[in-house]
Amino acid sequence: MAVFHERGLLLDPNAYDKILKRCILLNNLTEGKRIHNHLIKTGLLHSIFLGNRLVEMYAKLGNLADARNVFDKMPMRNVFSWNTMIAGYFKCDSIDHARDLFEKMPERDGVSWNQMISGYDRNGRPEEAQNHYWHMLAEGIMPSTFTFASVLSACAQLQDVERGKRVHGHIIRAECGFDLFVGAGLIDMYAKSGFIEVARQVFDRMLERNVVSWNAMITGYGLNGYGDDALKLFYQMREMGVNPDGVTVISVLSACAKNGMVEDAQNVFDKVPQRNVCSWNAMIAGYTQNRHCGKALKLFSQMRQACVKSDEVTFASVLTACASLAVLNQGKQLHGLVIHSGYEGSVFVGSALVDTYSKCGSTEDAKQVFEKMPERNVVSWNALIAGYAHNGLGKVAVQLFEEMLRAETMPNHITYVSVLSACSHVGLVDQGRQYFNSMNHDHRIVPNAEHYTCMIDLLGRAGKLNEAENLMNSAPFQPNASMWGALLGACRIHGNLEVGKRAAECLFELEPESSGPYVLLSNIYAAAGRWVDVANIRNLMRERGVKKEPGCSWVEVKNVVHDFVVDDWSHPQAELIYAKLESLIEQMKHIGYVPDISFALHDVEEDHKIQSLSYHSEKLAIVFGLLNIPNGTPIRIIKNLRVCGDCHTAAKFISKIVEREIIIRDANRFHHFKNGLCSCGDYW
Repeated sequence: MAVFHERGLLLDPNAYDKILKRCILLNNLTEGKRIHNHLIKTGLLHSIFLGNRLVEMYAKLGNLADARNVFDKMPMRNVFSWNTMIAGYFKCDSIDHARDLFEKMPERDGVSWNQMISGYDRNGRPEEAQNHYWHMLAEGIMPSTFTFASVLSACAQLQDVERGKRVHGHIIRAECGFDLFVGAGLIDMYAKSGFIEVARQVFDRMLERNVVSWNAMITGYGLNGYGDDALKLFYQMREMGVNPDGVTVISVLSACAKNGMVEDAQNVFDKVPQRNVCSWNAMIAGYTQNRHCGKALKLFSQMRQACVKSDEVTFASVLTACASLAVLNQGKQLHGLVIHSGYEGSVFVGSALVDTYSKCGSTEDAKQVFEKMPERNVVSWNALIAGYAHNGLGKVAVQLFEEMLRAETMPNHITYVSVLSACSHVGLVDQGRQYFNSMNHDHRIVPNAEHYTCMIDLLGRAGKLNEAENLMNSAPFQPNASMWGALLGACRIHGNLEVGKRAAECLFELEPESSGPYVLLSNIYAAAGRWVDVANIRNLMRERGVKKEPGCSWVEVKNVVHDFVVDDWSHPQAELIYAKLESLIEQMKHIGYVPDISFALHDVEEDHKIQSLSYHSEKLAIVFGLLNIPNGTPIRIIKNLRVCGDCHTAAKFISKIVEREIIIRDANRFHHFKNGLCSCGDYW
């Protein structure tokens, strides 16, 4: 081509067209520009044919400014010129420019309307996709199979089954119902709208099916909670000789995982001959979502051994597993892998790192990651605000929320859950009320059950039980278990038996198999010395088959997690642990520690109550950490239930005696013990 440039030789327009097509194929913008300059010099740009191809080349290679420049300078344009420019705008997410150009078109054909409908649908604006479909019909333009597939996708996004049914009627009249992609679109629309039986009817009536059809039906079953049916259809698909593709594998793995069928998912995964990063991600995410976080980490290790390169989704899932287990060391190792893999600048991975460090009790690391992020979104802010809230730094979380507003990042409902939770943890009642009332007024976020639960918790902790109950009763929906649970928890703190009984009875109906309400009510009775009622609650639990979840604490040492239960002698270091604990208890008593027997929930002699408190799982885990974690390193404990009040007091004394920081993450929040004090300020 360079020779033709130098000698000013001309080629046939078809030859230039082929060269420009090749520039698009090879993503060679530099050569494309040389051809453009050559066409200008030779005066061949008067050709609509070549002008359109240049617009297409610049648009597809992401150079919208030059594409529009060529378009504007074309002496003559046809409908293909307009359609090409509109397609370029949609490709580069310039949706408003595409709309403006569409409205200026002197004439439109079916392709023009299809560009708008599919463009809006792909860019997450399904309402506008639907509107253009109805306008297209009003203009007398007949939809094609491409049109139907796009508008069905828009209906699926909106779960708008009523309009979807009308489109289905148009499809039948247009005799397009047997098109494979239209059929898959119908299955997807009905399934996402919750009409899984209708989706199956469409699937069964298809005269021909391809892998897309099967994938749509398998995915639909997964979305609607029918993991068994998804798995059954997957095996049926293979029996019928249809080869699954990557989407099939991800769909069936996700369907199984979403419905708790992780073993079935693993069986499918094991039989996949060629696993790509997406199938590994689906299996890792499945384990993480079902709280098999140790298995998720193990599978990630296998993925690395198989030399499969991790992507953003991989790191986000594995970091979530680390966060759930609160294994800080493994989280830090993953952070190193993230940097090595070049994903440190990803807002997706960065937000997951902030969340992981926060849930491991290291707000300093979380803040450092946050501050280094080149881009932040609402998820990033939410992760840090929630992190500070749960680590007992509620006032800092509130300050961060105000900073977020100043940065003009729009909060969402999760943001408000975090900031209301922050207010609750530090007793900012007036500020919490203000935020709750501003949600709808300032940001048009209607408070849901989570927000009401946070407010009930805030008011209840502050001793305003009547106001908390009145707020709950004023909610525009029936109070759920979380709301009643927050009220019952507040009654436990303040010893309010009357409201506590009422809350517990509602919870017995809402969550008949949950032991939590029984235990909390029993605790209230025990604190009041009403041992007969305590015994009655235990009998009621036995009669109803309700089992109390045993308290368990665990600590990570050298990437190995060690777990403990009350009075646990199963650990290899048990004798050392108990000897050290006895020594610590004596030292604690010398500086003022008195066991709080109100947390001993059995009607026995005081000596027995004190002994039962001494060997709670939290204390055993702390002592094991002291014996095995080097000086200068914080001891990080996880407790599956709310930390015992006596253990909370003991942890403060131990932190002072051994001059070590002790961090306990319980079911509700973090407690950072240092120099005899706790980050919660004893307001918990």
